[in-house]
Amino acid sequence: MPRIRHTTKENKIKAIIIITIALAVYITGAIFSVYYFGKKRVRIDATDFDPTLMDSSIKPQGEMLTGIIIPDASDKEGQIRLAIKLYTIANSNLQNDSRVAFAVNTNTEVMGVNTGGIRYTIKNGNEFFNEDFFFVPQDGAGMIAKKASPEYTNYGYRRYYNLSKNMGYEQKAKELSFTTCSGTILFGVDWTDLYFENKIDIPQEFVQSGVDYKYYNYIWDEDTILEASVGYENAKGYYEIVVKLDCKNDKTITNEGKKALEDGAGDKDAVYTSIVETVQIWDNGRYKVFNTLDSWYSPHIHGLPFSTSSENDYKTTFYYDSYSLNISNYQYAKEFIEYIQNK
Repeated sequence: MPRIRHTTKENKIKAIIIITIALAVYITGAIFSVYYFGKKRVRIDATDFDPTLMDSSIKPQGEMLTGIIIPDASDKEGQIRLAIKLYTIANSNLQNDSRVAFAVNTNTEVMGVNTGGIRYTIKNGNEFFNEDFFFVPQDGAGMIAKKASPEYTNYGYRRYYNLSKNMGYEQKAKELSFTTCSGTILFGVDWTDLYFENKIDIPQEFVQSGVDYKYYNYIWDEDTILEASVGYENAKGYYEIVVKLDCKNDKTITNEGKKALEDGAGDKDAVYTSIVETVQIWDNGRYKVFNTLDSWYSPHIHGLPFSTSSENDYKTTFYYDSYSLNISNYQYAKEFIEYIQNK
């Protein structure tokens, strides 16, 4: 996945470690009577943003792929080759297309505790906007983890870049709350209380040549794929690919992906134990859905004498409709752009 100053993957891994430690303490009951967690009220942006108006059924423009022949299911090598071909085409289109939005919903379970996150990324002409909200349960071990290390367990992040002006900034806020409104989630973020604010270089999503661009940190090739299946939904016009990757092959995880896992776990021996990706690609070669289900194991997190494991579900839905492509529709986007322009 495209990387930024703080990698979402690494932050989630650190959050998992913190939650694991919090659970260990929580189970002993040692700090039940020590902490009182007040609830800070932060402003909910009065935007009319409504995720239910984002329409993933809208097919993007583009010529239908030609020469795609799905091998028989018994042709395992042929299935793998076709999966790689479609994946390569979709990555190239995602990098080069000027109008695309995608939303990532993450769910991680560690020792029975779930953490969640939502990220929106929009590329529209010369403008790029990304915002990321991450949160843990608001009681029990989640609250202990939040108190121990809020930077990795409860935050809001946003970045904006204007290609024509060669200018962009990022911010990471310290406090996040959320509320439901008409069945959707709106986030409250105090953007005056920051971990950092920085200028940023041109996002990787805009780099259109000289970069081997991949949407995620896993390599698809004939050495890394254990098995693959490719099907076509004729009525809806998209391919569905299911790939199981070889976690024991050193080529499978990019160097960036390995570093994110090792840094997040504080353990050079942390390893992935399972990776299955289910990907839908429109028959014009654009991503529709990208779902990654992976598991990892750390034998001694941050030098502590116990291990942890985690199951992670990352679902990305891609959008090409006018509502989703309008950056001003998203929470905290318009005010951030105005703030940058006035700097």
